[in-house]
Amino acid sequence: MPMNSHRYNPSEAGMMLGDGALLASLFIGIAYVMFGDLQVTDPRYYDHYITLFWWAMMLWLSISMLLKTHHLPLGVEIRSVVTKFGRMALILGAALAAIVVSVKGEYYSRAFLLIWLGSYLLIGTFYRSLWVKTMRSRFRQGKHVRFIALVGEGSQWPGLVEQLSLHPEYGYRIACQVKSFQDISQQVDEYWVSPLLATAGLAIADEQSKRLRVVPDLGFLGAHRTRIIPVGDYPIVELRPEPLTDGLSAFAKRLVDLLLASLSLLLIASWLFPLIAIAIKLDSKGSVFFKQQRHGQKGQNFMIWKFRTMRQSADTSPQGVSAQQRVTGIGHWLRVSHLDELPQLWNVLLGHMSLVGPRPHMSSDHHMYQDAIASYGIRHWVKPGMTGLAQARGLKGEVDKSGMTERIRADIYYVENWSMLLDLKVLVATVFRLKTWV
Repeated sequence: MPMNSHRYNPSEAGMMLGDGALLASLFIGIAYVMFGDLQVTDPRYYDHYITLFWWAMMLWLSISMLLKTHHLPLGVEIRSVVTKFGRMALILGAALAAIVVSVKGEYYSRAFLLIWLGSYLLIGTFYRSLWVKTMRSRFRQGKHVRFIALVGEGSQWPGLVEQLSLHPEYGYRIACQVKSFQDISQQVDEYWVSPLLATAGLAIADEQSKRLRVVPDLGFLGAHRTRIIPVGDYPIVELRPEPLTDGLSAFAKRLVDLLLASLSLLLIASWLFPLIAIAIKLDSKGSVFFKQQRHGQKGQNFMIWKFRTMRQSADTSPQGVSAQQRVTGIGHWLRVSHLDELPQLWNVLLGHMSLVGPRPHMSSDHHMYQDAIASYGIRHWVKPGMTGLAQARGLKGEVDKSGMTERIRADIYYVENWSMLLDLKVLVATVFRLKTWV
């Protein structure tokens, strides 16, 4: 249960200065190693790289402040640290790439940009993770901790007490647990109160110059599955806010989809598609491609594309009917290698699908799954994927209801815990068939 102790973190200004120094020193160092002293050898190129340097620093500062990259709550998971920093580096890289392309791109080395930003991403991720681990270690040793009073009645307290006892690295120690403010006899740094005491508690906390935090009875959801949304003067608690409701996260995922799908079509599909098409035509009569209606994001139907793996007369047969004689010779190989899914790269480019997400089910089967499995609809909060967490874990093919439930559970976990790192792990696990890696 991550705790937000933003106000008491060590200087975030220092971390920001260190981050900027890292970006600048990597730029200067890598440029010098690759090009030497450009100011002497080619002043024209030197001026262009100096301009790029200042653009990079201004963009970095703006993006960092917008995303609050240097605000790292002390209970945050390392995965969240990596995701937050990776998102900032990705947006910075995309912005710089746009500048380079639009402003005399011939003056800039693409290799330099990749090495520079790649090094920044790797080293920055490492030292951020190290910072979180170091602070957790200090809190575990009792240094710089905050003493709190739990005030009020409610079923949330036993679980919270257990969490704080199990995780001293969050930086909080319970000084007392009482029913009212009059019962507090110890010196404390903060009051954590039940919702019914929020109004009275705020007046007392303000008078005593102490921090006040309200603890609602929502521990059963987990802290990462709630979010406060300000609506006028009212804070609204949103339950189950999936990460991709954040516009920047959705933008970053879409950017990666477009980039990787385009590269795959250019580098692989440009020569592999014709070979597969010829093999399909030689093996059996019928069209090269097979399309079928599937259920997508927000319940919208779309046409999914695949290479045809069955004889033309069998393409309309119900899903799940096991009849190996209907599968063509080349079709069997395409299914085993999953190359029959490659045309879905077009679905990704068109925005119907993502590279990673819950696999889309046939529209005709939607109500069957919805009636049989609780929370099934959550998987439709995001775009379906060419591969997914369930598939990377080996949960695919024809299964019984318990197997299908496990598959849907993996899909829901993905929706609620999405990150760039999770997408990367799913892609790597899918390609190299590393079931235990995700």
